[in-house]
Amino acid sequence: TAQALQSIQKRVQKVIPVVKRATVVVLGDGSGSGVIVSRSGLVLTAGHVCGKKDSSLMVVLPSGRLVKGVSLGQGRADAGLVQLEPGRYPFARVRSAADEVAVGTWCLALGHPGGYDSDRGPILRLGRVISKSRNTLRSDCKLVGGDSGGPLFDLRGHLVAIHSRISRAADQNFHVPLETFRAGWPDLVP
Repeated sequence: TAQALQSIQKRVQKVIPVVKRATVVVLGDGSGSGVIVSRSGLVLTAGHVCGKKDSSLMVVLPSGRLVKGVSLGQGRADAGLVQLEPGRYPFARVRSAADEVAVGTWCLALGHPGGYDSDRGPILRLGRVISKSRNTLRSDCKLVGGDSGGPLFDLRGHLVAIHSRISRAADQNFHVPLETFRAGWPDLVP
């Protein structure tokens, strides 16, 4: 209904400033996206974006500032972690391990297709989780090149997953759920 859509729009507008401040560009062999999940600068991204463990990377913060990072490696299902140089960073809230993501959950996909653009900032797309398995969520959020490694949030602004495989078909975009990151790095991922 129109009323339900207006309610969703209001929630999206409320969440946008919170989720954008932690969405970053990860520069390694190519360009992808990521999201900061701790004040100390832990970045979740796709494994194919961060590359091999101990690889040096540069990360572009939403302000445009470049900071150094190092890959903590690639986990299963294309999960990847980056640690930023020492500092205090804005970060996204993550969905609780006990708070399961259901099929049909409305979600926001953010990313930096084409790299950092100070005039545009990260691009936001709205969609829903349309299927899930142990190491994969599938959504109908339209994604394009450069979105890999970017965050998928619920409408409360909690991180749900990271973009992994992008398709030309709108309903064939796959994301690595937080549970996969937590299983691979239990002492690091909140």
